[in-house]
Amino acid sequence: MRDVVVTKADLLIEEEVPSALLQLCAHVAGYEITAAQWAEGSYEEHLSLIPFPGRELREHTRDRFTHLKTEQATLLGRRRGRSDRRR
Repeated sequence: MRDVVVTKADLLIEEEVPSALLQLCAHVAGYEITAAQWAEGSYEEHLSLIPFPGRELREHTRDRFTHLKTEQATLLGRRRGRSDRRR
């Protein structure tokens, strides 16, 4: 997920990276720290230092998808909820 955010950031609608995506990247980085500790034989930590932004990420993804589908329908000359069949 982090790799998609990093490699496809040019496709974001926003001018800046949204908070939910920054939190996701921080969460993954936190697990990298935990994994490095495991590699050194230290197993006290079992979680990322940063919590996974589940709710925020779902809301952001849903909102952006809805926005893009509405914009797509507009560009294709369709109204949202209308059938794609031509008469």
